[in-house]
Amino acid sequence: MDGVRPARTEDRTTVIATVVAAFAHDPAWSFLCGADYDRLAPRFAGALFDTRVASGHVWVTDDLTGVAMWDPPGSAPSAESERLWQSYRAVAGEPAWRRLSDYESAIHKVRPSTTYWYLGVLATHPDRQRQGLATKVIAPILEKADKEGLPSCLETSTVGNREFYGRRGFTEATDIHVAAGPPTWWLCRAPQQS
Repeated sequence: MDGVRPARTEDRTTVIATVVAAFAHDPAWSFLCGADYDRLAPRFAGALFDTRVASGHVWVTDDLTGVAMWDPPGSAPSAESERLWQSYRAVAGEPAWRRLSDYESAIHKVRPSTTYWYLGVLATHPDRQRQGLATKVIAPILEKADKEGLPSCLETSTVGNREFYGRRGFTEATDIHVAAGPPTWWLCRAPQQS
């Protein structure tokens, strides 16, 4: 059975490979990276990992083929996070940066003003999909959110993912309108009673 644990900085290369493979056909990532997916996706995944790994809220399966990257309630960008995103901007170029900014702006309009856990990335390597890894890797923080009495939220741009999350309690859905982007939904899961 696959165990789960917090990611370590030395997991970076394999975690990035898992995320890039998992999102190769994702509408949001295709929109954000454009025609330059092979170059930008690893850098984008790397920035997402680097801004979160030190917090202890990146969870992985033992073989690193399942990944969940969370932001804790009330988290704010650090100076290091800002530096990492400016580095990504320099590499990605202004058109890709504008798409990311537009996407983030659209999400910001629907985010609740209350405190919640945010699932920024959930990825399973294509070779390991449909084996329960995604469910396992999100479980530690969902359990924590339940104990804290806090909701968990995320966004997705695929109907299949929306159904997956719905089966795990993410039943509150709000449409997100991303200019020139794919249909996207903000999903929330109320804390579950034990």
